Amino acid sequence: MPRHKTLVALPCKLSPGAFSGERVIDIKLANGQIYTSVAPRHFCWNASGKLVGEREPSTEVDGMVAARVTDEIDENQVAVEIPDGEVIAVDRGLVSDRPTPITPPSRLISSM
Repeated sequence: MPRHKTLVALPCKLSPGAFSGERVIDIKLANGQIYTSVAPRHFCWNASGKLVGEREPSTEVDGMVAARVTDEIDENQVAVEIPDGEVIAVDRGLVSDRPTPITPPSRLISSM
């Protein structure tokens, strides 16, 4: 059972975003509706559980997105925070362990 602030992964549909570093995510909510947003590429995994590569996916595919459990709603649902900052309700059965750790990309800071 997920605990408060547990780092998890949620199944989603992944597709290319408008920018190379983002992916469009479609997540099934507890009420059956689909929540669509964007997430940084380094918060997404492909169906094999590997962090999404720079050029993947090229079309819509099954994948996973990073999330954090923020609250237990009831025995069937949990509230999770997703990369866009929203907190959404999902079925508890969709929540799984993260397949790999997340390491944000390095950023070089140049002196001006």
